[in-house]
Amino acid sequence: MALIFTAAFVFSQETMDEDERILEERLDERKSPHRFSIFTDFAYYPYSDMVAGNGERFAPITGPYDSLQFGVTASYDYTIPLPGSNFLTKGNKLKLGAECQISPATFKPRIFASWTPVAFFVVNAGLTAGTGWPFLGAQGLATYNASSGEYDNLTPFANWYGEFSIGGTLQFDAEAVWPGDWHHIVFMASYDFRLSGLTGQEKGHPWCWASDYAKVNGPWYYANVILGYQMPLKLSMVGFQAEFTGYFSDSQFDSKYRAFDGNFCNMTLSPLFMVSFTKKDMLLVLFTFERRRGFDSKKGTYNGRDQNVLEMRSSGGEWYFKRIAFRYIHNF
Repeated sequence: MALIFTAAFVFSQETMDEDERILEERLDERKSPHRFSIFTDFAYYPYSDMVAGNGERFAPITGPYDSLQFGVTASYDYTIPLPGSNFLTKGNKLKLGAECQISPATFKPRIFASWTPVAFFVVNAGLTAGTGWPFLGAQGLATYNASSGEYDNLTPFANWYGEFSIGGTLQFDAEAVWPGDWHHIVFMASYDFRLSGLTGQEKGHPWCWASDYAKVNGPWYYANVILGYQMPLKLSMVGFQAEFTGYFSDSQFDSKYRAFDGNFCNMTLSPLFMVSFTKKDMLLVLFTFERRRGFDSKKGTYNGRDQNVLEMRSSGGEWYFKRIAFRYIHNF
C-alpha cells in the first residue's frame, strides 16, 4: 500500500462541469459577470483485490486502505448574457473561463467555454494541457515498458498531456413548469467527444497520466447522467450520478494488447450530496461504485500501481466500492 496524491481527481472535468451547472442557477445569485472559485478535493480509497472469473461479479473490500487523493483547482469564468425573453431563451448565456489544477504529482491548466442556446441545452468545449512527476508512489506522467511490465516516469515539462473536448448537455428542472422552492427535481444528461494524448508516444502504446493507467493516444467518450432533488436547506441537494467512459475501438491499442479489451466501458454509480453552508461555500460528497475490467486469471493485485493487467485477458466486468470523495467549493 502507498500514499497517493494526484490531480486526476474524481471531481475533474469528468464530473464537476455537470455538477456545477445543475447547481448554478439556484445557488449563484451574483450580480457580476465575473466569478472566481477555489475547489479543494479529497478522496479516500479502500482496497479491493481482483476476483478472477467470467461474467459480471463483485469484488469485496479486502483492505481498509489503498490510497488517498488530493488536489486544488483555481477557476475563473466570465458570463455574457444572451438576448431572449421567452421561457426557452431567457437567461441564456455564453461562459468563457480558465482554470489551473495542481497536486503534489500534477500541474494542469485548462481553458473552456459553454454556450446555452436554449434553456434545456448547453454546448461545451475545453482545451487542456498537463504535466506531472512521481510523488510518494503516484505517477504523474509515465509510459508503459513492455519488458518490465511497469510504467517508466517521464520528464516533467519536457513531456505533456493534452486533451480537447466538445459535447452537449440536456438539462431540465421541474421548477420551470411547476414553480416552488420545493419543486427542484433536476435531470441532466451529457455526452462529450474527447481527444487526448501524450507527447512522444507511438500509436497504440499505453501510458499513464495522473495515476490513470492503460491510456493511449486518440479519441474516447465520456457520458454522464445526474438525477437530483434540490431543497432550500443546508442539505441543498441529494441525487444519483452515473458515468460512462471508454475508447471507441480496441484497435486503438497495439495488437499485442487486444486481449485487454481496449474499448471496455468503465461505469461508475455514485449517490451524491451537497451541503450549502452559505451562498459561497458548499461541500459535495460522493460515494462511488465502479465497474472495471475483470480478468479470467489472477496475477497479483489490481490497483493503480500493478499494471500487468495489460498482458492479461479481459473477461466480463467487476464491480467494487471505489471511493468516498469530497469537494469543497468557495466562490469569491
